[in-house]
Amino acid sequence: MIARVMDNPRDGYLEINGVRLHYLDWGGGGDPIVILHATGFFGRMYRPFAEAFSAIGRVFTLDQRGHGDSNAAPKLEDHNWTQTMNDLAGFIEAMGWRAVRAFGHSSGATAIGALAFERPELIARAVLAEPVVFESPSAPELAWRNPFVERTLKRRRVFESVDAMYASFESKPPYDTWRREILRDYCEFGTRVTPHGKRELKCAPEIEAQIYRTSRDFDGLGRILRAPRPMLVLFGARSDSLGVVLADKIAAALQQGRVVKIPDAGHFLPMEHPETVAKLTIEFLRQP
Repeated sequence: MIARVMDNPRDGYLEINGVRLHYLDWGGGGDPIVILHATGFFGRMYRPFAEAFSAIGRVFTLDQRGHGDSNAAPKLEDHNWTQTMNDLAGFIEAMGWRAVRAFGHSSGATAIGALAFERPELIARAVLAEPVVFESPSAPELAWRNPFVERTLKRRRVFESVDAMYASFESKPPYDTWRREILRDYCEFGTRVTPHGKRELKCAPEIEAQIYRTSRDFDGLGRILRAPRPMLVLFGARSDSLGVVLADKIAAALQQGRVVKIPDAGHFLPMEHPETVAKLTIEFLRQP
């Protein structure tokens, strides 16, 4: 496993597009690298990557609005894919950067790839792990959407303790294939203490469901394929996500970059194979 070298990344907050967003500065030397998480997750979960990438740059993780320690938008409808992309752009600009390197997972990957098309001056090169993409709003791959929204709204949101949450999840899919330390961080840092001493999810199921609900309204695939920036796209070979069925088409159509399928991995491949994902990412991001 990748060694832990930093226990206390530095917290920061910025007002972006009317919402107070939280980020972590993990340190490292060199030009900035930004990590953007999947829906329902948060930046600190990607600790193994932040620590590995610090060998080639100064690493930052950003919590999407309504996730982790970022504030939610006043209106539920203001949580959507376009806003995620725009918040990322706002963060990069507020930090005074241009042409950053980036790593994203799931919706975070889609946002980075889309931004590389919409604002190519902000992204130099990127690694997209399991981006959520589809060919059209009526694509059959979107059959998951409505039942997934309903299931998310029924998610348990309060647990007796971090240990109780961990014990509940460790043997259940998809968490049963995750590295134990990543699952532990999910349970510990993805919850807050309630007034009664219990633990409540930081990302409300309503916000997570809203992101899933609005997925068909955002053409991530079209933007990624037209982006004029080098991109490495990673898919889990056994993923049940939308993107893996399009992997060959994406590989043939990418303007710059390539697609890699990782054996024995699913949609949560960063949680399942952090060393492999980190190695491929470092090799790609360190290129000029």
